[in-house]
Amino acid sequence: MVANLVLKNGKIYTMDGNVNEAVSIKDDTIIKVGTNKEVEEFITDETEVIDLMGKAVIPGFIDTHTHLVGYGCSINAVNLENTTSKEEVVERCRDFINKNDIPEGKWVYGRGWNQNLFTDENTFPTKYDLDKVSIKHPILIIRTCGHIGIANTIALEKVGISKNTFIEGGQFDKGDDGEPNGVIREASLEWFKKNKGSKQSNNEIKKAIIDGGNELIKYGITSVHTEDSYDLGYGGDFEDIYNSYQELISEKRLPVRIYQKISLPKSMEIDEFLKGNFRTGMGNEFYRIGPMKQWTDGTIGARTAGMLNDYSDDIGNKGLYYYTPEELYENIKKAHNNGMQVCLHAIGDGALEMVLNAYEKVLKEFPKKDHRHRIVHCFVGSNEQYKRIADLNLIINTQPISTSTDIPMMRSRVGEEREKTCHAWNTLTKMGVCITGSSDIPVETPNIFKGIYAVVTRKNVDGNPKEPWLENERVSVEDAIKMFTINAAYSAFEDNIKGSLKEGKLADMIVLDRDPFEIDIEELKDVVVEKTILGGEIKYSL
Repeated sequence: MVANLVLKNGKIYTMDGNVNEAVSIKDDTIIKVGTNKEVEEFITDETEVIDLMGKAVIPGFIDTHTHLVGYGCSINAVNLENTTSKEEVVERCRDFINKNDIPEGKWVYGRGWNQNLFTDENTFPTKYDLDKVSIKHPILIIRTCGHIGIANTIALEKVGISKNTFIEGGQFDKGDDGEPNGVIREASLEWFKKNKGSKQSNNEIKKAIIDGGNELIKYGITSVHTEDSYDLGYGGDFEDIYNSYQELISEKRLPVRIYQKISLPKSMEIDEFLKGNFRTGMGNEFYRIGPMKQWTDGTIGARTAGMLNDYSDDIGNKGLYYYTPEELYENIKKAHNNGMQVCLHAIGDGALEMVLNAYEKVLKEFPKKDHRHRIVHCFVGSNEQYKRIADLNLIINTQPISTSTDIPMMRSRVGEEREKTCHAWNTLTKMGVCITGSSDIPVETPNIFKGIYAVVTRKNVDGNPKEPWLENERVSVEDAIKMFTINAAYSAFEDNIKGSLKEGKLADMIVLDRDPFEIDIEELKDVVVEKTILGGEIKYSL
C-alpha cells in the first residue's frame, strides 16, 4: 500500500502509551505507525513527505462541547469581550452599527460582556443602556456565559414582552416601575430568541459553520460536539441546522467533523423529535447524530447555577432550576429508552444532585451497560456526588479553560468550604471517571492549550492570581490531553475510529511547535499548532 502522506523524524504520541518516529497515511486513514525505517517502505515518488525535525505529533483535538453556529455568528457580531464598563458596551454597539451601516429595524447581536469585569459597578446593563445605542434597531447582547441576555426597548416590544410575561425556568427582570428592564435570564432567553421573528438564513448558517470551523482548525481541533439551535439569537430549529451541514458535506466545504448535540428542552419537543428517525450514532465520519442536550441550571458567574445552599455572596439566592425532579426523570427516561444518549448541563451542586438522582433512577429501572450518558460542566460538587458519578459510569464533559476563568471568583461565590471540592479533576480521574475536554465556544477561547495549562498548573492563564488554586486537583499533561483525544472519542462512541494514532483509524493529527510532554508546564499555554491534518489532508499550516 502506497502512502499519500508520510511524517517522519518526529515524536508521534499515539495516546495509547506509545511514542513512535513516523506515521504513514493513505487517503483518510493511518496505515502505519512505527520507526522511520518501517514507514519509509510506504514512500514512493508520489508520496508527500514531511520531515518533522523532532517535533511532536498528537491526535487532532476533539472539542466535546461547543456552539459552532453561535461561535461563527459571534465572529460577525459585536465583540463585547473584555469590556470594562457599560459605557464601553454602548460604544462598541454604536460603532458596530455605524461601521456596518446596519439599516433601521434590523436586529443587532453582541456577545461576550461580563459584569464582573466592569470597573464602575458589577451590575448588568439594562434596556436603558442599549436604548442609548439605538431606539430603531432591536438589540440583543449575550453575556459571556450565554445564559443572560440584555434587550433594548424596541426588541422587547417586537417580541411582545410585558410585565406579565413568564417562562418557566427563566426570568424577565423588572425595574422599580414593575416593567421589564431588559435583563433576560435562562429559559426566558431561549424563548425570547425563538420568538423574535428573525432567524438566520441557510446561507448565514453555512457561513457561520465555515467561519467558526476554519478558526477551530487553527487550534488543532478536527472534531466538535456541537449544540447549535442555541446561542446568539439563533431562532431556527434542528432541521435548518441539519440541512446546512448536509449541504456543506455535499459541497465538500465542511471544515471539521461534527457530533451533533440536539437541544430538546421540553417533554413535547422530545416526543416530536422521537417521531422521526434520527437517533444517537446515525450518520458518518463527517456528521453523526449525538445526544439529547438539556440545561438543568445556569452559571456561577451569573449566580444562576442551582446550589444546595445559598450563594456566599448573595444570601437567599440558590440559583435557577429548569426542571422539577420528576420532569427531569421523565425526560431522561424517554431519551434513554429510545436510543438517545443524554447530555445534561449541571454546574451547581444542587443541579448535580438532581441530575444524579434522575440518572440513578432511570439506570436502575432500565439498565444499559454502555449508555455513555454525560454531565456537562460539573464545577461544584462533593466527593460523595463524585463517587456516584463513577458508580453510574457517567461521563463528565467539562471545560478546562473554565478552571482558569473561575479561579478569581469561586471563593466569593461558594465560600471556603465548598470551594475545596470545586473543579475536582484529579479526584474524579482517580475515581475512574471519563473526563472529556471542551471550550464551550463562544463562551471560552478555542485555544485548547490554555485549558490544558489551567488544569495541569491549576492557575489562571492571565496570572490573576499567580498562585495555584487547589493544587491537589492538578492532573498530568497526559490526562489533560486525553480529555481532548481518546476520552473525547469514547464519549461519542467513536473511540474505534479516532482519538488515538493507530493503524486503521482516521488520519486526524496535529504537529506542535514544542513537545507538551517535555517542556516546563508554565509553557503549556504558549504551545502553538503548526499543522492540522484532517482525513490525511493538511487543512492548516502556520
